[in-house]
Amino acid sequence: MNPWIQYTLARLGLFLVPLVIMVAIGVGWLWSSIFATLIALSLSVLFLHPLRARLSTEIVKRVEKPTHDIDSDIEDSQIDSAKG
Repeated sequence: MNPWIQYTLARLGLFLVPLVIMVAIGVGWLWSSIFATLIALSLSVLFLHPLRARLSTEIVKRVEKPTHDIDSDIEDSQIDSAKG
């Protein structure tokens, strides 16, 4: 499964479970949202490190540029011939 989807679903689950529990026991929506956010943040820092590491590796792969491509060779040869 895609690391983006796994991490997003894990974070969403860590938020929704405490939110539903607190709303079910009668805590107001505002306080439930605040506490669920704090709980989800804490749990994600503690338990989602492997998912975060995989996600960051995926981001690095997308951001890194190739070291060598054909277009650059063509452009370099045109610039060199123009200087000629």
